[in-house]
Amino acid sequence: MISINFIKCLFACALLSLSLNIYGQKKQNNYNFTEIVKLQTTPVKFQGKTGTCWSFATTSFIESELIRMGKEETDLSEMFFVRQSYIDRAELYVRFHGHLNFTMGAQAWDVINVIRDDGMIPQKAMPGKIVDKKMHNHAEMDGALKAYINQIIENESSKLSPVWMDGFKGILNAYLGHYPKLFNYKNEKYSPKEFADQMEINPASYLPLTSFSNHEYYTSYVFESPDNWSMEKIYNLPLKKLSEVVKHSLKQGYTVAWAADVSEKGFRNDRGLAIVPEENWSEMENEEKVFNAPVPQRKITEEMRQIDFNNYSTTDDHLMHIVGLAEDQSGTTYFIVKNSWGKGNPYGGFIYVSEAYFNYKTTSLLMNKNSLPEEILEKFQY
Repeated sequence: MISINFIKCLFACALLSLSLNIYGQKKQNNYNFTEIVKLQTTPVKFQGKTGTCWSFATTSFIESELIRMGKEETDLSEMFFVRQSYIDRAELYVRFHGHLNFTMGAQAWDVINVIRDDGMIPQKAMPGKIVDKKMHNHAEMDGALKAYINQIIENESSKLSPVWMDGFKGILNAYLGHYPKLFNYKNEKYSPKEFADQMEINPASYLPLTSFSNHEYYTSYVFESPDNWSMEKIYNLPLKKLSEVVKHSLKQGYTVAWAADVSEKGFRNDRGLAIVPEENWSEMENEEKVFNAPVPQRKITEEMRQIDFNNYSTTDDHLMHIVGLAEDQSGTTYFIVKNSWGKGNPYGGFIYVSEAYFNYKTTSLLMNKNSLPEEILEKFQY
């Protein structure tokens, strides 16, 4: 069965990004933003025809972490994280006899888990563009991997072959390239683990956060999303605190990886905006007017968030990178978000996300725990 998340990720993250990047379909607006915080990040990339937003967003987040730590700008390989994550989920999928999600989707913490277990590598060591040198395209690869892994678990033999993983890795090697056990970086040889150690990225420094009222606040639980194939636990905050910790983090110089629902009418990459107008969409005579100039934003409550998550109106379908904070001319607060759909919008691939949209449609965050206020950390039950 193809999940709702799979379909939304495939179309929202791949087909839309392709059209915007190639044809430059963008519309100007009369929003005037004043930047409060804009942290340094690496250039906007294009995820192409893939559902790997989770890797692009979190890789960008790690690249900004390196900049924050005083290291020079580094271009990391997104496809290394994709490859290793696929191996991890294949092992789990087989152990669960296929009763687990196996699609292109994943979470920000899956990148952190790959760094912990396997390390990381620079882009030049593994670009991952074997079929098309200009653009990532995983349609054939994803289909081949799913068909292969399903054949493994549906085999009439009662025992798994000892070489099934070799075949799985062979497909990954064919489409993404071979795993570089050693590579050169600045005239030095590194393994992926050595490179991660050299860059001083500590996986234990990162925490996943969310805010849903069906779980007790300041505790952790297994995040209820099909893309959480690794069944990681996430820390739960009251809604008000969720936006507060992100603002605090940005002002301390830390960026944030952000997962959200982008299927809403208010999310418009071509406008570079994500908003929740106070007026209901069904009552508008002209929906475009809200993207032409600032309008009042709806007040979001915990109950609204929970209802939409419960009834599938809010789904966990895209990951991006929060790098700044701004205000429009009416004083409304926005987060500056780096997307991975290329540069074909009014802000060169960045989107201004209103605090109302953030409060309404955020599904999860990944943050450096050192960026959180001490009183928040003290309340978490590790």
